[in-house]
Amino acid sequence: MYIHNGALLHAPSDLVRFLGCGHATALHLLQATDPDAAPDKAADGDLNVLTQKAGLKHEETYRQFLEAKGGLIEIETTGTLEERAAATIAAMESGAQSIFQAAFLCPPWHGYADFLIRVEEPSSLGAWSYEPVDTKLACTPKASHIVQLGLYARMMGQVQGDLPRRIHVATGDGQTHSFRLNLFSHVLRAAQRRYLDFIASGAPASRPEPCDACDLCAWRDHCNAEWESADHLSLVAGLGRPQAEKLRKAGIVTLGELATMEEGTRVPRMAQATLGKLQAQARLQQARREGGGPCVEPLPLEEGRGFHTMPPPDPADLFFDLEGDPLEEGGLDYLWGLHFRDGSLPAFRFEWAHDHEAERAAFESMIDWIAQHLRDHPGAHVYHYAPYEITSLRRLSTLHASREDLLDDLLRQRRFVDLYGVLRQSIRTSEPDLSLKTMEIFFAEKRDQAVVKADQSIVEYKSWQETGNQAILDGILEYNRVDCENTEALRDWLVSLRMANLPWREIGSATPVNEEKTEQRIAAEEAAAKLIDAILAASSPEDPRIRTLMAHLTQFHRRADKPALWAMFDRCERDADELVEDGECIGLIRPDGEEWLRAEKKSTVARYRFPPQDTKLREGKAVKHIPTLKVIGKIAKLDTRNGIVEVKRQLKAGESFPLDGGLMAEPTVRNAVLQGAIRRVACAWAGLDHETLEPLGERGDRLRYRALLRFLGREAPALHDWSGGPLVQEGESFVRAATLRCLALDESVLFIQGPPGTGKTFTSAHVIAALVAAGKRVGISSNSHKAVNNLLSRVADICERDGVTACILKKASSGNPDSAMEADNVTDVWSNSDVIDYHPDVVGGTAWLFADPDMDQQFDYLFVDEAGQVAVANLIAMGASARNIVLVGDQMQLGQPIQGSHPGESGQSALEYLLQDDATVAPDRGILLDTSWRMHPDICGFISEAVYDGRLKAHPDCAQQVLHIGEGADPALASHGIRFVPMDHEGCGQRSDEEITRIQALCDSLIGTGFTDRQGRAGTIGWENILIVAPYNMQVNALKAALPEEAQIGTVDKFQGQEAEVVIVSMTTSSPDDLPRHVDFFYSKNRLNVAISRARTLALVIANPKLLELDAKSVEHLALVNTLAWVAEIGAAEIGG
Repeated sequence: MYIHNGALLHAPSDLVRFLGCGHATALHLLQATDPDAAPDKAADGDLNVLTQKAGLKHEETYRQFLEAKGGLIEIETTGTLEERAAATIAAMESGAQSIFQAAFLCPPWHGYADFLIRVEEPSSLGAWSYEPVDTKLACTPKASHIVQLGLYARMMGQVQGDLPRRIHVATGDGQTHSFRLNLFSHVLRAAQRRYLDFIASGAPASRPEPCDACDLCAWRDHCNAEWESADHLSLVAGLGRPQAEKLRKAGIVTLGELATMEEGTRVPRMAQATLGKLQAQARLQQARREGGGPCVEPLPLEEGRGFHTMPPPDPADLFFDLEGDPLEEGGLDYLWGLHFRDGSLPAFRFEWAHDHEAERAAFESMIDWIAQHLRDHPGAHVYHYAPYEITSLRRLSTLHASREDLLDDLLRQRRFVDLYGVLRQSIRTSEPDLSLKTMEIFFAEKRDQAVVKADQSIVEYKSWQETGNQAILDGILEYNRVDCENTEALRDWLVSLRMANLPWREIGSATPVNEEKTEQRIAAEEAAAKLIDAILAASSPEDPRIRTLMAHLTQFHRRADKPALWAMFDRCERDADELVEDGECIGLIRPDGEEWLRAEKKSTVARYRFPPQDTKLREGKAVKHIPTLKVIGKIAKLDTRNGIVEVKRQLKAGESFPLDGGLMAEPTVRNAVLQGAIRRVACAWAGLDHETLEPLGERGDRLRYRALLRFLGREAPALHDWSGGPLVQEGESFVRAATLRCLALDESVLFIQGPPGTGKTFTSAHVIAALVAAGKRVGISSNSHKAVNNLLSRVADICERDGVTACILKKASSGNPDSAMEADNVTDVWSNSDVIDYHPDVVGGTAWLFADPDMDQQFDYLFVDEAGQVAVANLIAMGASARNIVLVGDQMQLGQPIQGSHPGESGQSALEYLLQDDATVAPDRGILLDTSWRMHPDICGFISEAVYDGRLKAHPDCAQQVLHIGEGADPALASHGIRFVPMDHEGCGQRSDEEITRIQALCDSLIGTGFTDRQGRAGTIGWENILIVAPYNMQVNALKAALPEEAQIGTVDKFQGQEAEVVIVSMTTSSPDDLPRHVDFFYSKNRLNVAISRARTLALVIANPKLLELDAKSVEHLALVNTLAWVAEIGAAEIGG
């Protein structure tokens, strides 16, 4: 940003800076317009200088690569901006193959693109055009790279008449990553508008706030000084930005004011316990800032937390620390250090890992050594500081499918001890943070090594990569060694602070595991390893990728169960008030009054109160106590609205119910039958007996399950008497095309993609009925009984209507009465043996039915509905039952979150795997139902362009769908289309009263409004014609309390498959800082697709525009925000129109 010819000129880097920190932009504006008034900039840090140097070297390497290809034009860097821009235009007009140091001047923007590459796509230049390439040292593209390239693309568009279709990032690992510009165009336009508005307004009310950009910011010294002089709330250890905002609104704006706050002060939307903790922390820091010495204050003891979680010290204890390089792709843990005592002498073990292969070797070597050491010393533990080490171990074990069982066993036995968790739950200190380096003031001498901080170690490591100087590595190794030794010193200091009479945590698992179960687990682990080795060593399938994938899939369910195990231990490390935000728990329980216990026959019922929170726990669930992990009973009663839970259990002598903490469930899904089916398939292809793993020789059938093999090979459907081409021929209806192609399937897979309102269930049901009429046996499965029942009901009705005689069964689940059909034309059965006895023409059930060995290859066809929610592993398991498989669904609607971290492609859904990144199935590889019978063309047009690559169209009759908006109606309403209704609120996470009030007003205006439907019939809007969608159950419940009982309100999951004249979407959350869940969930394109596409006539999206201001850290997150930005853009434009 600078003054050019009397006006401000902005660069892409200015936009990137603004998205990271508005205050930094304000200071740059001040420097550009009034340099004498601007503060001094900080000198570039060593890491900045090192990164810039390496970046220039990478840029030169890419320049040489293009030069070798020929036709490179380099723009001179010595001329004026105008001269360089003119030279760039001339080079583009000449048709050069590539251009280096391209310059653009398109006020108020200008920029210097690293490279432009020619593509053979016509533009105003001729038969060619250009796309920008930026060289970046990072090994993975970042959101900031896309922001810069997007602005270059905009300026290029003014030169060549058309925007580039793609933008490219050449990363430091030698890869070039290409992205379609339209995946980001709307969010980039919104960001550019916000930036220019901010500049035009003179950057009003800008103030410094800590953010992720601070460490590398030129103004960091200035802002740090401001925070110190202002006694800023960010100086309070452990106080987050949302908490600071709440305190400011309550008039508490400094650390000192928080420390001296009067007793009984209340802060809206902040729990008193949280406020009390923050004030106590501020008081300690205030005394320190006023000249006092470092001090420590113990926290109240809580069972299973803090000091309670420390095992007894052992002479053989280990102290572990990793050094990581975040600039490497996926991160690289390049130094593994372990301090221990060899008798009375200190010893240090370490492993270097300078690339990912070496990292794997270091991981395996270190974890093997640790495991053996702990076997030799049963009382020893591994101490570390903060979760990073465990997170890395988990990541590497899954990434490499190596030592997973070994690591799980160590975690289960609680052999790792996170001293950071112990410290923060046991004490508070006078220091500004809880980093190990800060805490060393209490127990260690001041460091005098060359490297004393983590960021220094990264700089030094990068310097070593440049120079190969061994002295640098020696310095990093010494830093790591001292870290490990000081972890021991920290442990000893914490031991000295423990109360002498406090019992040590018992050694071993939190819940006893008997010897028989341990032996069973070990045997299962050995069998799994043997199976994997046998699959990988086999000669078939011929494709080694498929063999590797099948080896991974045999362990899918074990990996999928891991997060629940890990989460149990992770939750024990959290504060009780943090559990309130975890939907898998109930946090901050406390006895409900004096008479909170009562006898009920031979059991005792404990009645607890808890603060308002969203929870997935339900009555009848067995629950464990957090943090002790003891099973305390089953939930007998749960009232989330009033915050009451009753837990029932028969107590043994000496047992009691806890007085505080939290509750969580233990998963009980049994996957043995699914694992067995995957094993059968893998062994059949490998020519092995699935029980003994012995070669079958001539007895084997390697061509069994051919449909599944073709699925894993991503082959086009194999059809009898088919010469190729689109699977829907000219003049064929979708039902006829799908029926004929299914009848022609030759042990293969067909995908029928059904976007919203395209008749997926209608088509599937008619095809199945036709197959039954042709004498075929058909299975119907899905992830839920509800989906199975819906399709099965339609099939039964069609067969009955068309006179097709068929035995139709539904396999229901015992203990789940809702799984039964209870229909006259479908027979419910409750066991797999009943299915065998009936020998039905059609049977519906979940994967557990079709994975049963008695169902193996028993069906001609298996229809898998909602296939986008079915994991590849579960498809393999259920697909073993049929010779042909028909996948029905849409991967662009709601998926089923797959638990766990899985290697390669083994954790994908069936449709993710089949289509990879394509939004729609190719015409020759599947059938796309491309006509929506639901949405008005204006709604369908957006959904088609934003989600389905422009291939979805509305049926012409849908244009008749209109609302007849009368005079005086709410101004946000319209006769049809999509409207964005902006809201201004702050601090809302899972509930927004402002949006509830706005929705009430919209509904009041809508009720009684006339409308015309697709058939031209007149109607009047009632509650049955409105769906109200919110992302969180807390907002759903608040809306239900505010609106009449007949109002249809729910999350998007509840309404998939439903539709109404009007859909109102409440986004609820105020800003990205207030998000209670992951970015991927909130901004999900799939969830927004499902929400908006429920609407026949009008979709209203109610949202705070600040939600578009996400400081995206990844390319994926930037693309996610693009969809909401698109809605805001077209919704506002239509109102303006």
